[in-house]
Amino acid sequence: MTYTQVRYSTYAAYLASDVEPDGKFCLLSNGEVIELPPEDEENIRVATELLFVLGQFVRPRTLVRTASTELQVNPMGDGRVNREPDLVVLRPEHIVLMADIKKSAVLLGMPPPAFVAEVVSPGSESSDNYRRDYEWKRQQYQDLEIPEYWIIDRHRQQVTVLILKDGVYAETLYRDTESVCSEAFPLLKLSAKQILSAGDV
Repeated sequence: MTYTQVRYSTYAAYLASDVEPDGKFCLLSNGEVIELPPEDEENIRVATELLFVLGQFVRPRTLVRTASTELQVNPMGDGRVNREPDLVVLRPEHIVLMADIKKSAVLLGMPPPAFVAEVVSPGSESSDNYRRDYEWKRQQYQDLEIPEYWIIDRHRQQVTVLILKDGVYAETLYRDTESVCSEAFPLLKLSAKQILSAGDV
């Protein structure tokens, strides 16, 4: 379903808007606002469990957020100019910088978030679901200089950890009982299997 009542000339105009449609939406580079499909329940559970785990290492804990804070990005692939990571760890200065913005958003030019994670929805390597997290967001988050990006893929049973090195992501793949190494959270002790099964009930 496409939401077409309003078309925005800039991302700033989108953020300043008083229009509050039902559901979740994103802004395209042509100014069109499109409705996003509902998030997969398993993906939500994984992100929520990870929020509780990472909250042990972050103060204040409110800096760790699930799908509630937008990141302004340069358009790529699907043309979106904002992303809502499944999990994002903000920096304390973001709270001050976002105080005058109606929506919770990290804008281009602000310091990058300390960490982001995305939980991949099912799809082949040629699908938009795959390309969105493994290609488009990877490039967008690298361009923002986010120091650490996790791709949590329950369907391929793997966790990809991307660490920014000299402006480029270095990739490490974890499976099964391999301990995931995080520069953002060096005291974290979780295996790939524990992360991938975090949403199981």
